[in-house]
Amino acid sequence: MRGVLEALHQGDYDTAIERLTRKALFGSRAEAKEALLLLAEVHSLYGEEGLERAHRALEEAYELGGLELDPLYRALLGELLAQEGRDEREVLPLFLPTEDPRARYHQAQALFYLGRFEEVLRTLKEGLPAFLAWRAEGLRGRALERLGHPAEAALAYERGAELALGVERYWLLLDAAAMWLEAGEAERALLALEEAAEAVGEEPVEDAATRHYLLARAHLLLENPNRALEEVREALRLEEEGGHKAYGTPLLEGQILLRLGRYPEGMDAFQEALRRAEGGERGHVLHEMAVAALDQGAYLEAEAHLQALLREEGYPYRAQALADLAEALYRQGRYGEAEEAAKAAIEEGVEAAGELILGHVAYDLMHLEEALLHYRKAAEVAEEGSREWVGAQEMVVDTLAQLGYRSPEEILARAEAVLPYVHPGDEWHQALLAYRERAGAILREGRRPN
Repeated sequence: MRGVLEALHQGDYDTAIERLTRKALFGSRAEAKEALLLLAEVHSLYGEEGLERAHRALEEAYELGGLELDPLYRALLGELLAQEGRDEREVLPLFLPTEDPRARYHQAQALFYLGRFEEVLRTLKEGLPAFLAWRAEGLRGRALERLGHPAEAALAYERGAELALGVERYWLLLDAAAMWLEAGEAERALLALEEAAEAVGEEPVEDAATRHYLLARAHLLLENPNRALEEVREALRLEEEGGHKAYGTPLLEGQILLRLGRYPEGMDAFQEALRRAEGGERGHVLHEMAVAALDQGAYLEAEAHLQALLREEGYPYRAQALADLAEALYRQGRYGEAEEAAKAAIEEGVEAAGELILGHVAYDLMHLEEALLHYRKAAEVAEEGSREWVGAQEMVVDTLAQLGYRSPEEILARAEAVLPYVHPGDEWHQALLAYRERAGAILREGRRPN
């Protein structure tokens, strides 16, 4: 079997399948059984496309007898059933306790299909043949990715790349780069992408488009928007050439153009992303468009995008969209509608942004005591350093000042807490310094305002 395993590691699946088929037909019963199990493994690597052939190989192996309690046979069967979407009540009873790395690898694959990602990590074991060893690291990376650990996933993909050859090494490095970007590690992403380019000769067009897209993301993260724009436009060109047009590429182009201050072009790119988007992707594009319009001060435009977004079924960030709608309505002076949207956002779990808008409405209407309650609540529930937290702290200080410097201790404490998060060039920085100085003077003089 050594020659078969080497062929598999080299990616020469045709040769491996041919040799295994011959061994299954002409070998001894034990050799045929071993060959058929390995043949089932090979076909399982093709995913759904290989399911039928993998099942056939397992059935032929089973007919040779003695596999009822074989951990590898049962693990392979479990993997195929899980991939078909069978319930875990059908799959999990097939697993037998074993230390065999191959059997455990296929158990882990089945667990991945079942969504039991923590168990995937516990099940994988060292000692796999080379053609499975790199796949095991890739599987580990996918499980870590689903669990929300991008840096660990990137490391797993890189370990897999060290073991893989050719295009498979290239794909793992692209996966690693994507995860480094999710982790905010643009430099490490660029290193992985450089290795990927060296690992393969002529890139498939779709993969080349992906690599340039990832390069664009990395350079945007590194504050190189002009280089990022070059890379994303190369990705768009390659997508046009290959015929596979992903919505995320023009979406990224729009984000880059906005960073460059080119709002109309950015919105055009978002419109192209919206044309390409399908299903739940539409909601993400509409939200990007709405936030861009809000930042630009195009509040009617933002409102239109948000209303369209709220009509999208199953959008996972609906509560934040309601908070953004509340802001768009507030900026237009439509206080009653803004309050309704803000309260709806709070009910759906976005408290800080909703309370902040309620505070702004009350403040503008000179209901300062009510405004203070909302601002304090927003500061309490927001994450320190977030946009909502900074805004709430600023407005608590300002409102207390408007109320005659009531509670100078609170003014002083909140001003000192928020100042490190406010840029010295921001007009709020000077205002907060003035409020802090006045509150400090009141405390030093030992007096209280009437």
